[in-house]
Amino acid sequence: MDLNGRQIRALQKIVFESAFLEGDFAHKGKFGGNIGDVTINSLIDLGLIESGPSDRHHGSVGYRPTDLGKEVEEKTW
Repeated sequence: MDLNGRQIRALQKIVFESAFLEGDFAHKGKFGGNIGDVTINSLIDLGLIESGPSDRHHGSVGYRPTDLGKEVEEKTW
């Protein structure tokens, strides 16, 4: 799967934050700058991440990697 640089960085940050939150959906603000809606939506469309309510952030929309997303992220290093 060919990802551009922004997608790779975003996926790496999402996987890291999700691991820290023990699988909870991480709020977009936790990923740092330069990760916009276009990048997030492209990763959702590719099946690498999913969105849902974050328990830690009071039900706000967050993101976490799918199993495929974790596999792809491991290969980016």
